[in-house]
Amino acid sequence: MQRIFSTNLTSAQPTATRLFESGLASGHMAHAFLLTGRDKRAKWQMARQLATFLNCEAMNREGDGQDAGGKACLQPEHDVEHVELEVIDEPAFNSACQNCKWLYRDTHPKAWYVLSSQGSKSGKIPVERARELSEELALTTSYKRVVVIEDASEGSFHRPAANALLKTIEEPRSPSLFLFFAAAVDDVLATIVSRCQVVPLLNRPEENLGILIDVPLTGKAQSTGNWLTSESAAILARQSFLEGSSGTKAHGAQQVEESLAFAQVLLTLINETEDSEDSEDEADNGAHVFDTALALEIKRLTSNPRPLALERRTRYLSELLRLTEEAKRRVDQYVSKKSVCESFVLSWLQLRQKNHI
Repeated sequence: MQRIFSTNLTSAQPTATRLFESGLASGHMAHAFLLTGRDKRAKWQMARQLATFLNCEAMNREGDGQDAGGKACLQPEHDVEHVELEVIDEPAFNSACQNCKWLYRDTHPKAWYVLSSQGSKSGKIPVERARELSEELALTTSYKRVVVIEDASEGSFHRPAANALLKTIEEPRSPSLFLFFAAAVDDVLATIVSRCQVVPLLNRPEENLGILIDVPLTGKAQSTGNWLTSESAAILARQSFLEGSSGTKAHGAQQVEESLAFAQVLLTLINETEDSEDSEDEADNGAHVFDTALALEIKRLTSNPRPLALERRTRYLSELLRLTEEAKRRVDQYVSKKSVCESFVLSWLQLRQKNHI
């Protein structure tokens, strides 16, 4: 099978990369894909590497297919962590074809298009911009165009802009590949989803930490009995999870590891409040922990510069509130706090994954 993606990207997103490679190898690949999940860096890397592969002048080609051992002349062996753009050494860049150089810099005049709301006062993709893109794609070219809609959620890619592109997406006049980015299918207009093949991307381990992501990895805990200032358990749990998630573990094992990290944090915080001089009773202490976890999650969601669609956010928080109240009720009935925490965290994790939070 053709070598299209870098080693790191293939390892991090095995299903998605294999889907594209199989489609290209068979010659029966769709021309519109909806990439879901929260790993934006992987989405951009995938889009750029696909564009490079499709337009590289140095590739060995036979008919409609590529040579099995061939790869783009500017394909990186490895991606650099925490950056969207792959790093290529200077000799490799200088020896690359012009198409690859343009695509690496996101400046290709005929093969790379990004549709975004950047510069729009409304925060939505302007209809005029969508119409201009549709007109551009109607022109004949020898390049294989890759079009990225970096935020395909209805809040940005709203119905008027989508309608302006629908005909082009459905029946492109020239070879085109549309890549729509969104956190979840529910955020995207049904008319767009119906024209796309959905490709779910795996989230990076650190993006599944929820409220723990706000806890610093360094610093000394304050032994005051107040759980809001005692960060030692959260630091240890978060560090343990991040270091232990190598990306090669089975998805189920990763879930268990993450769940145990959550459970240990909450359990430790409950134990600390029990030892506090200000404690009134242990049932109330447990309630405070779950209520604060809910409050922090609400704060995290509402402070996000790109908030979830209102319907999905309301559904998620309503279910999380139910889980919180159930956990408080069980603690009030003197059920083992350890079992309550573990059950709460497992249910919370499943809820977050179900709603792509």
